[in-house]
Amino acid sequence: MLSIGRFIFELKPTTNQNAMGIFFIVWCLIAVLQLGYWGLVFQRLAWYKAPKNLTAVSFPAVSIVICARNEAANLQKNLESILLQDYPIFEVVVVNDNSSDGSLGVLRVLESQFAHLQVVNIEKKEGKGKKAALTKGIQSAKYSWILLTDADCRPISSSWIRKMSQQAAFNKSAIVLGYGPYEALETWLNRWVRFETIYVAIQYFSFALWKMPYMGVGRNLMYQKALFLQEKGFEQHQHITSGDDDLFVNAVANHKNTTICLDNESFMYSEAPRSWKALYHQKTRHYSSSSSYKLKHKVLLALLSSTHFCFYLGLCIFMVTNVWNYAIIVIFILRTFFLHLVFFKYLEQVKQISFLKYVFILDALLPIYYIIFASSLIGKQDKTWK
Repeated sequence: MLSIGRFIFELKPTTNQNAMGIFFIVWCLIAVLQLGYWGLVFQRLAWYKAPKNLTAVSFPAVSIVICARNEAANLQKNLESILLQDYPIFEVVVVNDNSSDGSLGVLRVLESQFAHLQVVNIEKKEGKGKKAALTKGIQSAKYSWILLTDADCRPISSSWIRKMSQQAAFNKSAIVLGYGPYEALETWLNRWVRFETIYVAIQYFSFALWKMPYMGVGRNLMYQKALFLQEKGFEQHQHITSGDDDLFVNAVANHKNTTICLDNESFMYSEAPRSWKALYHQKTRHYSSSSSYKLKHKVLLALLSSTHFCFYLGLCIFMVTNVWNYAIIVIFILRTFFLHLVFFKYLEQVKQISFLKYVFILDALLPIYYIIFASSLIGKQDKTWK
């Protein structure tokens, strides 16, 4: 009896060691995938150089389309800076989507001052979300290029349209993915929103550079009207409330027709959510549409987030069990180096280098974010956009 007890006692450490050995091998495989993303896939964006001094023989006429629902204050604040863009021929189409505030009055005043402002007034709400309103705006547009933004967005310069158009002409592309950062505030909520926005931008810009475009953001997105009509607009995902930007790009973008614009004068700034509740509502709506991406994009994004989560989970387990070796330390240092290299180079491009000091801690907290929003990938679609 004593010998059996001694055998079990001696066997337990060996069993635990074997389990930890297997766990270590699995974690190393996970870490290799993470290193693949940060050390290879995202490096293409890190070292991307935006073309300088672009010239075009002629600039195509552009229709800027904005959907607004109860946005009177934002229209007063931002619309004039869009109407005063430095561009040969353009119009601004604002769809007043059944607003109950003073939006229509603001638009009528501006319409009397700017001949190139076209107001499309929807008195009765059609469907959920803003796809119906956006479709009306695009159908009402006079010109062959559509440039999308939101009522709460403000262009960083008067050359916004020019820079986006130059990228389309230079690359002979039908879709241009622009950048829509958030204005900076000294709060942790704002830092988190900006980090998540930068992180997502790194992903969709990088995949576009690898000829696998999968999404864009409606705050700054340009495409040919003919492409929208040819693909029958949002018909493929009309049943989904959100996704007027990312799902459309996911459906129609390919390795030949899409480019990116990271010129500093092309950015479209907006105010970040001011509460955690507002952020949760916004992200739940956005993430719910990603479940309808093409399979290859879902697999690539799922691998990125799941390996990110498991990478830190493994580190926590190693810390709790006090299991460390040089391989774990080297892998951690390598991933941290490539992560910061990508963020450094990207933040340098977009003139936000001071944000680099927050990257390490926010990246480590991101797995918690995955847990919070995991249900959004399989949950019910949000029914409203405002």
